Amino acid sequence: MNQGTKIRTALAIAVSIHTALIATDVTGFQNATLDTVYKVASLIANFVVVALVTYYNNDYTEEGEIGTILTRQLKQENFSEEEDTLEDEEV
Repeated sequence: MNQGTKIRTALAIAVSIHTALIATDVTGFQNATLDTVYKVASLIANFVVVALVTYYNNDYTEEGEIGTILTRQLKQENFSEEEDTLEDEEV
């Protein structure tokens, strides 16, 4: 796993925990205006992190698309080898 994936995963976990804390009102402020601003900023940060994680961990980038193609080829090769092994065992 590369460094970028580790960072994005850690950010996604942190934002998810933070969202849970907001939902349970653990991180609430006494000032209603400050509390509202904090919740809105947290919501925006949550969407940004989720968008970045989705973008970089899927086929939206050229590297991601190449990786997916390679993974599918390897799976197909393994599937073909398993079929050959099963055919040899039946004979």
